[in-house]
Amino acid sequence: MKSSKIAAAVAMGLALGFGQVAVAQKTMDNVMKMDTDKDGMISKAEAMRMFETKFDAMMKQKGIQKLSARDVQAIIDDIAKTYGTVQ
Repeated sequence: MKSSKIAAAVAMGLALGFGQVAVAQKTMDNVMKMDTDKDGMISKAEAMRMFETKFDAMMKQKGIQKLSARDVQAIIDDIAKTYGTVQ
């Protein structure tokens, strides 16, 4: 293999690796937004507050007091996407 092809392959590998690092950092930044008391830990109350905020926003948007299972699944999917468990 020519050295230029090897260099390109190495550069692509590094770019992909750095891309994963950037995604991981964004995920950690999003997770740490839940840490409202800034103690470096996410309490159950902090996690539930985030879910409750999203739940309330969807109820307000729909103008209803209860959400369907599909609506709740959409909230869970959004949380998973935002906090990095789904890519």
